[in-house]
Amino acid sequence: MNRRPDAETNGKPQMNGNGKNGKGKLPYPYTEFERRRFSKSPIRWISSLFPIAVFCLAVGVAIAVTMRDSKRPSPGVATVQAEAFRWAVNRAMSAAELTQIAASEEEWNTIATWWQEASDFMKAVPDSHPKYEIAQSRVSEYQSNREYAQTKANASTIVTDPSTNLWSVGSRKTDVLRIQGPPSREPSRYDALCQEVLHFENSTVELSNGIVTKYDDSDRNLKVAPEDVPTTSPSGSPYVWTLGSTREEVFRVQGTPDRISSYESLNRETLYYGNSTIELTDDRVTGYSNLGNSLRVSVEAAASGATSPFWTIGSQREDVFRIQGTPEQISLDDSLCREVLRYGNSSVELKNGLVTGYDNLGNNLRVRVE
Repeated sequence: MNRRPDAETNGKPQMNGNGKNGKGKLPYPYTEFERRRFSKSPIRWISSLFPIAVFCLAVGVAIAVTMRDSKRPSPGVATVQAEAFRWAVNRAMSAAELTQIAASEEEWNTIATWWQEASDFMKAVPDSHPKYEIAQSRVSEYQSNREYAQTKANASTIVTDPSTNLWSVGSRKTDVLRIQGPPSREPSRYDALCQEVLHFENSTVELSNGIVTKYDDSDRNLKVAPEDVPTTSPSGSPYVWTLGSTREEVFRVQGTPDRISSYESLNRETLYYGNSTIELTDDRVTGYSNLGNSLRVSVEAAASGATSPFWTIGSQREDVFRIQGTPEQISLDDSLCREVLRYGNSSVELKNGLVTGYDNLGNNLRVRVE
């Protein structure tokens, strides 16, 4: 008759018979078999856990790198003194260039701030520096320029629209290149992570799917807007919006949406206008579908000097826009690092801003693969 093991056996099977050589019958042979099988295969367990351990280690390293980058210490006194003159010149150049095209109160305030920073850096140049005398002579000049910019900012007739001459987190790559000019060297690409880094001397701009996620203004040469200054992409007309336009600009051009769906955890929002939709991330347009032909959207390529009438595998997003024009639909999937442009029944697929595939079902794509 089957019975439970006694407490003093600690759950181990007892042997029937008088022998102590293990030849008696075991009432729980399956349990004993399982115990022996696991105890003799530790390597199998270690092998199965190894990939998990590697993954956890990789995640830990990534987090550590991110924390290190996000908490980068401020430059020390010695660094400031050594770099002060160069930083001052960079800031002054940015201020002078923006002065030529500034059109809003926020832009003039930014110019005033830059002149003040340039002046402060010149004051920090040590007397042992070979350009110390030049630095001191520039201080009063920069202060005069700051006062002029502040006067312009206080003018009552100034425009208060978002700036198209500054960029910020959330801006598109095309706007960064339009404002900053070409990078000082080839971008660093990490396609598996959907990331790209633009280098402007020692300063860097990080992008994901062509959208700025963070930056490091080490050389004080980035024309980035202060956090409280709104920026936008130029649409070429006050009657249309484009990729990178703000939520307010869309409302001004399109009017009140029929409905709005919000996804707060993702900082995303969908605006519905009839059968058409507009996708926003962090209050900026990142995609749309003009199925109802009711959207006043225009996507123009940034000037690049390219003249080819065809695009191919590996072409940049801007080449497709320049050759094909404004897509009827743009969908962005960050999780897959994929962007799809639709022209009628045809589509163009991009990864991290470069063409990776297409479907010319509508026979309207100007593509050439050699």
